[in-house]
This record gives sequence, structure tokens and C-alpha cells, in this order.
Amino acid sequence: MPPDSRDDGPGELERQVERGNLYTHTALGRNAERLAEVESLLYGTIDVLVAKGRISIDEVREAAARVRAESMARGDMPEAGVAVRMAPSAPQPVVPVDCSQRLPICGAVCCKLDFALTLDEVEAGLTKWDLGRPYFIRHGPDGSCVHLDRATKGCGVYDTRPGTCRGYSCAEDQRIWKDFDKMELNDEWLSENLDKGDRLVAVGGLLRFIET
Repeated sequence: MPPDSRDDGPGELERQVERGNLYTHTALGRNAERLAEVESLLYGTIDVLVAKGRISIDEVREAAARVRAESMARGDMPEAGVAVRMAPSAPQPVVPVDCSQRLPICGAVCCKLDFALTLDEVEAGLTKWDLGRPYFIRHGPDGSCVHLDRATKGCGVYDTRPGTCRGYSCAEDQRIWKDFDKMELNDEWLSENLDKGDRLVAVGGLLRFIET
């Protein structure tokens, strides 16, 4: 249980626990499928090589024991995966945008965009992350960031908002605007990708670092 969930209401806590369980089961299921496929290919290859006299069963056992020991020594064992973001080494220039002018049109749709937090942001515990998708920013059932004030469309953690939010500008984001100057939204992309409400995307594999 992350430290940032202690002030959630019972409904949100239940939703997050459910998403965490779904993530775990999905990740385990995917890993099981992959292991079954690898197992079939591996044993089939060994059977062919042994039948042709290319290798012996004893050689296979010795090699498997050696590889297993090396993997354990490196800590490189299969596990459910998570994603974290690598912060850029230098701040990127941000194109200023008058959000107050655009909010009546866009409705803060940028707060529905998805991204992973950095390790520092996760450990600071100031930003809520999704138990169903460690360590992505948490969205509510309506698809918007849980830190968004639904009434004012303001950010509830503005002073400590994640680096992705600090460095984001919709001025050049064609996902949001068909025509930025005319304030014409890209309704097709938004409808296809962001207007689906609550969503759970399972992440399998090992720890992934995302450059953004």
C-alpha cells in the first residue's frame, strides 16, 4: 500500500486495491504464457539435439545449473514488471500557454494523458500513483488525474506536481489541438484515446525505464 493512499475514501481505496489485484493477476498470467512458450521451444530443441547425438542430457543439466546460478547471483530472476520515468538531465524549454483562455474549450484534457513517475517522485509520496499500473500517475474513474479539481480544473498539487507536468506544453501537441492558434481540438484523437474513462493496462516484463 503506497503512503499516498492513506487519505483516500473507501470507494477509491477499494477501486485501487481491485486494480492492483487485476494488475498482479494479469502480469502473472502473461509471464505464465511466455514461460510455457519458452519451455516448449527449449525442450523441443533439446529433444532434437539429443536425438541427433549433438549433445547429451548430462551436458544440458550442467549448463542449466550454471546459468541458473549466474542468474541468481545477478538477481536477474523473472518478476512482474513496473515502469518508472527517467528525468531529463537538463530542463527542456517550455512553450508558454494561457491555460485560463483554453480551459473552457479543452476542459483540462491534458490531465487525462498518461505517464510514469520518476523514482524520486514515487518515494516523495506527494503524487498518487496507480496500484493497477505501478508507477503511472493515478487517474480517477472519469479518466482524469486524481489531483485535478473537477470544479475549477486546477491542479491540487500544483507546487509539487511531477516533472512531466512542469515540462509539458500543449502548444505543439497535435494530439490535443488540430489547430493551436484557432483553438480547434483534435476531437478524433481525444475521443479514440482519452474519452474512455477508467482504464487498466497491464504491464508485463521487467522494470522498464521510460525516457520522456
